[in-house]
Amino acid sequence: HRQCIVMSRTMSSSQRLTQILLLLNVVVVSISLWSFLNAADGGVSRVKLVEEKSFAPPDTPSSIDEPSPTIAVDSITSGGIGTTNSNGFYFVQPRQGERSFFETAEKTGTDKVTAPMRLPDCLKNDASCTRPGCVRQECRPWGHHYDTIYQQRMGPYSRDDTDPFQFLEIGFYNGAGYDTYREFLPNGECHSIEIACIEKGPRSEGKWPWGNFAEKNKRYQQYLDEDRLHCGDGSDVNYLDEVWRNSMKRPDAPPLKIVVDDGAHLAPHMAQTVFFWFPKIEPRGILIVEDIQPISEANEFRTQFLPQIMKDLHYCGDPKQLPDDLCFPTLFPLLASIHCEMHICIFERNDTPSKELSLAESKMPPNALDMSKCKSMLSGNWQRQNR
Repeated sequence: HRQCIVMSRTMSSSQRLTQILLLLNVVVVSISLWSFLNAADGGVSRVKLVEEKSFAPPDTPSSIDEPSPTIAVDSITSGGIGTTNSNGFYFVQPRQGERSFFETAEKTGTDKVTAPMRLPDCLKNDASCTRPGCVRQECRPWGHHYDTIYQQRMGPYSRDDTDPFQFLEIGFYNGAGYDTYREFLPNGECHSIEIACIEKGPRSEGKWPWGNFAEKNKRYQQYLDEDRLHCGDGSDVNYLDEVWRNSMKRPDAPPLKIVVDDGAHLAPHMAQTVFFWFPKIEPRGILIVEDIQPISEANEFRTQFLPQIMKDLHYCGDPKQLPDDLCFPTLFPLLASIHCEMHICIFERNDTPSKELSLAESKMPPNALDMSKCKSMLSGNWQRQNR
């Protein structure tokens, strides 16, 4: 009987010990599971923030470190090759080996990337905006947000292992943009054309009366001495031909791959840049036209030129279909693609070799800024042919 009592007590003690151990095990497992889930969630958030910080350019207003009371961090989205920050601006990450256009442009002070930094303050006080009251908020601050398209299409040319090439800018002004290109494109032979550094005097005499903006650049004389800054009218085909033949089309010159129009922002000048320089660009090179915003000076380029060249881009000349006239027959055989973002478009060359057109062929045609002069652009043209 005593033996049975001892055995019963021993079993009871063993059971209690087992129950205690099981309970402790459950507690430990629960704590571990909670810690793991919490760490995982925190890890995802931290990785997300690190990625967003790597995409967002330095000193750009952002809610990553100090979330805005009105915009949550979760509103930041990422995908593809870039990230949209809490202020609604999309930034493109440089690919491996590429330089950052945003960081380069921010350092030189060009207006090509200033819009994202100026928009938050502009929205707080609309009267402080350059263009107050614009329905599209991105249009309100001074400057642009060109770094996205430049990083995508010009980024490969910023690598150290890129073959040498020629680059041309129309519109040096004070050189902030040109300095950006010189630093961003280390293997580029960079040229620029500026009218303000011609002889001072009445415009009626072919001179310039409004001051030499270009000489404000600290390397102004250096660029002249290097034969990289060319003083003349960037819309005059005779002067353009002179620059091309005397300074750029040299036996030892690298191929022309990039042309940027950032000159007077006048529609006729912008169109003339395309007609003169696009055929001279080597295969798969690009021509960029900036400042295609809805202003009176540039409106015809946006509303008349672009619709015509876009139509030609999709031209087939199928004899089984309705007759379709080309609007720009000198550009069509060389055009591969057109890529536009807000106020800027890029025209890409196809694989057809560059061409030397005559000066007459290089001039802007009568229909360039008047699409009513291109038959296939006439209202009702297709409907009439179909009857």
